[in-house]
Amino acid sequence: MTYKRVLVILLTILMFPLEGCWDRKELNQLGIAVAIGIDSAPNNQLKVTAQVVIPAQIAQNNSSKNVGSNVTLFEAVAPTLTEAIQMITEISPRRIYLGHIKMFILGEAFARKGIADVVETMVRAPQTRADYYVAVAKGRRAEEILQITTPLESIPANKLFTSLEASSEDWAPTIKITVDELLHNLLTNGRPVLTGIRIVGDYQEGIGDSPRNFETSKPATQLQFTGLAYFKKDRLIGWLDEVESRGYNYINNRVDQMVGHTDLPGGGRFGMHVLRTDTKVKVILDEGEPTFKVIVSIKGRITEVQKTSQNVRTSNNLRHLEKLASAKLAQLMKSSVESTRRRFKMDVFGFGQFVHEAYPKVWKSLEHEWDRVFMNAKIDYDVNVSIGKVGTLLGTFQDVMRE
Repeated sequence: MTYKRVLVILLTILMFPLEGCWDRKELNQLGIAVAIGIDSAPNNQLKVTAQVVIPAQIAQNNSSKNVGSNVTLFEAVAPTLTEAIQMITEISPRRIYLGHIKMFILGEAFARKGIADVVETMVRAPQTRADYYVAVAKGRRAEEILQITTPLESIPANKLFTSLEASSEDWAPTIKITVDELLHNLLTNGRPVLTGIRIVGDYQEGIGDSPRNFETSKPATQLQFTGLAYFKKDRLIGWLDEVESRGYNYINNRVDQMVGHTDLPGGGRFGMHVLRTDTKVKVILDEGEPTFKVIVSIKGRITEVQKTSQNVRTSNNLRHLEKLASAKLAQLMKSSVESTRRRFKMDVFGFGQFVHEAYPKVWKSLEHEWDRVFMNAKIDYDVNVSIGKVGTLLGTFQDVMRE
């Protein structure tokens, strides 16, 4: 018997005791959860809401007219998140599978009590990936957010995921935070922020298969991302408004693109598309006290010119517009910081983390009294806006009309 034949026989014998994956589940045994919501419940318990895909409904809607919701909700109340998810099997014909979650929604009341436990549980869960986004239901319970249907997207969780992804990249007041980023922020600076989500319109009209949300051009109810929820350690402290949220993202170098406008002193305004931003925060010790210099560089292009006789294509006028835009952004960041100082009496923007990174020994001596020190810390803003493109129509079309 040849060596090769002996090897084949041995390998064949060794294959018999091998079994399949120990945790394998057939697809028709699983309920695919695309969103999880967490709310407070009586007696120090949690209420968990799972938005689960209905496979048969999706298949039917792909081949015919939309005749019903593509998702269903399951709810359970238990002392822990894991127990609540397991309890859902009492009412669900399938086991809840968390491997395809898109959104993790925290009710505001629950977030004010502390979120560390559920964040750790979600990170520990072996099924889950770390690429889903976390948001806070502003003034609402998470279960209410997950009940709202969305006309353009048959699976509401997908709509929320793609909407947050797009708005965070193109609109400065929002921010996309994954669960692993949230855990990292809790462990490092202890002052994370999350985007808020609210219900716009008639809540009752947005539940289930309401015809007003599907059969009209203007839905009666919509979900909107708005503002940033500010945490101290793992407890929600308050909300940043749109201006403060925009300032936060600029200071923390979280703005990819942005569209805005600047009013001109003599009347009129111009719009600008921010194409690229880069922010650096320098920490300077002044007699042992940290001061800050926020340096922002912006590349942009002009998108609109309204009611002005200025020719934006001349170099002098272009430099004038750059200075106006730079001053406006510097004032926006300054007013955002001062506003949060007055409201929260603490470092909302994470300047303490910059001190920690630049001067760890200094930070060690200031850490326990940082909020008091920060209230009087000097912050300078240096903004340089560079407009590289103005287009052709803006310099010719309106000039010809004025002539």
